[in-house]
Amino acid sequence: MRPIGLTTASVAAALALGLAGCGLTPAKLSPTHITAASAPAERGTIPPPVQLAPVLPKPTPTTPPETYSVVVSNVRVQDLLFALARDAKLNVDINSDVTGTVTMNAVDQTLPQLLSRIADQVDMRYEVKGSDLVVMRDTPYLHIYHVDYVNLSRDAKSVNNLSTQVINTGAGTAGGAASSGTSNSTSTINSVSDNKFWATLVDNVKAILQETRSAEPVPVVP
Repeated sequence: MRPIGLTTASVAAALALGLAGCGLTPAKLSPTHITAASAPAERGTIPPPVQLAPVLPKPTPTTPPETYSVVVSNVRVQDLLFALARDAKLNVDINSDVTGTVTMNAVDQTLPQLLSRIADQVDMRYEVKGSDLVVMRDTPYLHIYHVDYVNLSRDAKSVNNLSTQVINTGAGTAGGAASSGTSNSTSTINSVSDNKFWATLVDNVKAILQETRSAEPVPVVP
């Protein structure tokens, strides 16, 4: 037989065919597979940066509140209030039951500050309604407050039962029978929570009014 000669090119081709035959076939992609073609489309171009910022208006200077200096000693509160209202160019109404004297040394203070200091020395409260100053005795009065709270009441109750059982066994004495015993324990925990905001608020207001009534002087009947 005549020997068959193999060249280098034929050996390389044979090896390439052998490796190709031993390779794995790539898996087929599913229709829902994410590919580069399914990337989200661009939503538009980015707008250019703002080159000119809006110009803010110049701040308007506000007029500072007018201040007063008051130095008095044992002056009737009516006279002091009349003088303050005259200097502040306000109309003033003073209730007849506002009495007392005031001693004060105030320098460069506003009218609300002065009225607050006067109210600390005598039994009075005040209201500024436009250009009118109304002064009256500090007594309970009707006022409406807006309370930001849900209009509901809620009751919650939870019961927890715990039960344990212990069994004791023993071998007993020599020649005697074995002994056994059972111990049972049961406990119950009741938790009650009442969330009644409005009832609590009404009770608190009633308590405040009751304290105010008890603090009022009792009229003396001759």
